[in-house]
Amino acid sequence: MSVTHRMQGICLMIADHWFKVKPVVRTSEEQVSLDRESRRIQLYFCKTCPTSIKIKRRCMQLGLRIVEKDVKRVNAYRNELIHGGGELRVPCLRIEGRNGKETRWLYSGETIMDYLNSRFKS
Repeated sequence: MSVTHRMQGICLMIADHWFKVKPVVRTSEEQVSLDRESRRIQLYFCKTCPTSIKIKRRCMQLGLRIVEKDVKRVNAYRNELIHGGGELRVPCLRIEGRNGKETRWLYSGETIMDYLNSRFKS
């Protein structure tokens, strides 16, 4: 990671702390359904990665309560990412199928944003 990229991540991390995201207002039935689906989604991230921060903020804006896994802080998450997805690269969105057999690993920030925007329209 370049120094510029790291500095951008640190600045975004500070801005993320001070400028909170306002989630989409949904009915209680819609939110319950969304919460149920959110439990099958995990975001592997690094807190200073600019793309990871943008994806976390988009998830908050959509009202998703996904599981967040910081691969720099917890070795077990790093190992899950390598063994499950095949790469040690963040951000990565892991999407478990309804039956638990169909797991998708999305690595590209653009691909993750496209998935979130198409699946959970606000």
